[in-house]
Amino acid sequence: MPPGKIDYLIWYDRQSYYRHIRLMSHEAIRPPRRRGLTLVEICLVLALLVVIASFAIPLLGGAVERRSLMSGAGLLQAGWTRARLAAMQSGQTYVVRYEPKGSRFQVLSLDQLALPESQELPQEDPDAEHSTYDILRLFKTRLPDGVIFGRADVANSNQLTATMGSAGDGPWSAPIMFRPDGTTSDASVLLVNEPGQTVRVTLRGLTGTSIAGEVGKENVQ
Repeated sequence: MPPGKIDYLIWYDRQSYYRHIRLMSHEAIRPPRRRGLTLVEICLVLALLVVIASFAIPLLGGAVERRSLMSGAGLLQAGWTRARLAAMQSGQTYVVRYEPKGSRFQVLSLDQLALPESQELPQEDPDAEHSTYDILRLFKTRLPDGVIFGRADVANSNQLTATMGSAGDGPWSAPIMFRPDGTTSDASVLLVNEPGQTVRVTLRGLTGTSIAGEVGKENVQ
């Protein structure tokens, strides 16, 4: 083969090699193509989300209702604590009573219990001036929405009977007493929400401490 033709073949092979290298480098640099989702895949994902939501929504709703119930128990315990502190600070007996099948409760002194205006819950005035001992207007006296008072067991008080006679008449329950020495009435109050879940809040008279139980379903009759 003539030398010129051999040189041409060598040159041609080099050019082919260089073209191949350039093509390989372009393929390496070029980003991969993304394949889109098909209609069937989108429908499957939506169906899966619907199934997950059907299980998750009832669980989340139940958690919110249980939390609201425990919040109501906390409010009642806070009311008991404030009544006990007010009795110890003022030297007067205080009482807490609630609205059966309702959401309101009252904290007031034993002297105020016989007054006609004590039958209604006074409107809170945020601009009113409060003394150091006036701690009873600074907290809520209503349970969260959807939570009401069920049944309760309150120990009878000879002091209350001697002062007022029969207790528990009218729109309010029998009063729970808080004495200046720190002791209280023995009481157990059941709170209930709309789905029928309950929580029992117990007050120990000797120590004046309260305990909220676990959420369950007790008979409220």
